[in-house]
Amino acid sequence: MVIVAAMIRNRPGQRALRYLSPIFVLPCLLVAAGLVPVSGATVAAAAARSPAGPPASLRVGSQVLTRCATSPASYCGTLRVPLDWQNTSDPDISVCYRWYPATDGHPEGTVLPVEGGPGYPSILSVAQGYRPMYGPLLRHFNMLAIDLRGTGCSTVLDCPALQDYSGPPGSLTLAAITGTCADALNKRWRAPGGGYVHASDLFTSAPAAADVAAVIRALGVPRVDLYGDSYGSWFAQVFAARYPALIRSLTLDSTYQVQGLDPWYRSTIATMPGDFDMVCAQTPACAAAGGTSWPRIEALAHALASAPVSGTVPGPDGSPVHVSMGVVGLVNLVSDSAEDPAIYAALDAAARALLDGHQAAPLLRLYASRLAIDEAYFGVPVDTYSVELYMAVSCLDYPQLYPMSASPQARLTDLKADEATLPANTFAPFTTAQWLAMDQNTENYTACLDWPRPAIAQPPIPQPPPFLPSRMPVLILGGSLDTWTPPAGVPEVQAEIGGDNRFVEFANETHVVGEGDPYGCASSIIQAFVTDPAALPGLNVSCAAAVPSIRAVGAFASSLSTVTPLRLRSGSISAATLKLAAASVLTAGDAWSRYVSIAGTHDTGCTAAPSRRPAARNSRWPVTSSCRG
Repeated sequence: MVIVAAMIRNRPGQRALRYLSPIFVLPCLLVAAGLVPVSGATVAAAAARSPAGPPASLRVGSQVLTRCATSPASYCGTLRVPLDWQNTSDPDISVCYRWYPATDGHPEGTVLPVEGGPGYPSILSVAQGYRPMYGPLLRHFNMLAIDLRGTGCSTVLDCPALQDYSGPPGSLTLAAITGTCADALNKRWRAPGGGYVHASDLFTSAPAAADVAAVIRALGVPRVDLYGDSYGSWFAQVFAARYPALIRSLTLDSTYQVQGLDPWYRSTIATMPGDFDMVCAQTPACAAAGGTSWPRIEALAHALASAPVSGTVPGPDGSPVHVSMGVVGLVNLVSDSAEDPAIYAALDAAARALLDGHQAAPLLRLYASRLAIDEAYFGVPVDTYSVELYMAVSCLDYPQLYPMSASPQARLTDLKADEATLPANTFAPFTTAQWLAMDQNTENYTACLDWPRPAIAQPPIPQPPPFLPSRMPVLILGGSLDTWTPPAGVPEVQAEIGGDNRFVEFANETHVVGEGDPYGCASSIIQAFVTDPAALPGLNVSCAAAVPSIRAVGAFASSLSTVTPLRLRSGSISAATLKLAAASVLTAGDAWSRYVSIAGTHDTGCTAAPSRRPAARNSRWPVTSSCRG
């Protein structure tokens, strides 16, 4: 059987795996196999409507766009904009965009989706993310996708030393490289009167919003229906606050505060225990393990702090990889659960396998997938994700734990002083130092220590809250298991933005519910909202409470003797056969959950070839031969 899956990009560098329902997949497979007839009338009608295909160029507003795809028709354009909107005599940069005309030829409006990160380009997410999300709405709505400055094809920021960094992601070494790259930006563009432009200040949300407004006006679009997910939703708040006259409706998917943001991001660790406990409690096989899930994760943190694990396990492509994991690895793993249901599903059982059975393979295999899928920040093509753009926005738009006006050494001193004032249990079961050492592409605690002092003031939103006009319709979406932008923080967002807003919480969902929606619920709500923004108060959102729960793994069995047998309702079958049947079900579930991470290649459960490299000297956990019987 073939399982189809989609991969989307989310908050800083994240990649969330979304499995399509077999109900959706089956017709696709039957068509591919030639088992379902394709209507010739439909094809002929389509050909009759467009005998020569879409035109090679298209005038939209003042812009002449060039066709860059035919099915669906899309048109590419670029606009020259000032590098510094406060000093238009400075050099220009290029902002690229893509225009998708309404397929019925009679547009009722224009939707504008903005990707997250920051650092991801929006155009790259259209095919697998935004086009399926908007679905039939695109018959009578144009779609405009713009790569924000510094990303994709819009004067991308590319510092190879940072883009391909391979050292510890939470270290002062990364901060030094980040500072060096930022210094280079200040010698990239010359000012007309001589000298250089202080460009390290100019790739933040405010100038990017000015770019987007310029593109919208150049295309002659009166107003847009703006959607943003993760950082895209943060940017959408900035844009809507600065250019409210260009907004018809606003959708914020997995959003967070612009002005009142906590630089420690303590809401993440505060909501984790309840979310992990809930996932376990909803799965009988996990709940039967006794107690709640978070205490076992706490025990795992203490064990890894004293003895990291190491071994060879199947990697994301199914081939053996050597993996080492300590307590900071667990910090990153639990943090990434905010967007990756696979971590919620497997971490409790993996913790029990290590703590109770001295089997490290399930945990190491899960961690290997995280490294390759959830944390593929460094070493990727810059037009896919710009690490330097992420740093530029994070360092200057997001609040830091130290004043950016201070020298690097003074910043570090301030950071240490602030760290000392925190209660010791703020990030328990992790120490503050362990928590701050997480991948800085997830939360930027130390990577900005050497960023140049700002010289050009461009706050994301200059006015006090509420930011938005009271009549602006605002739909806010969020997953109940999202610890990055948890539902508990939404009331503060609502109070800050104002507008005519409504929050919809999606049960059992993680970070970003619209783009890559596997259930069709969030996308149907977005489509209904854009169709009639005034109907927001009465919008039918009942499907949000009916999202299926995440099925947690009951146990990773190392041999058939440790498998819990299936229960027989009638008849007589040997205990060994019932165990074998249970092991088969577990193995099938494991294959299903790993399909995307192994890219459809062969996998070996948790079996791995013996490592030629010795385990770490302080590792006391051997790697087992298999995860399930």
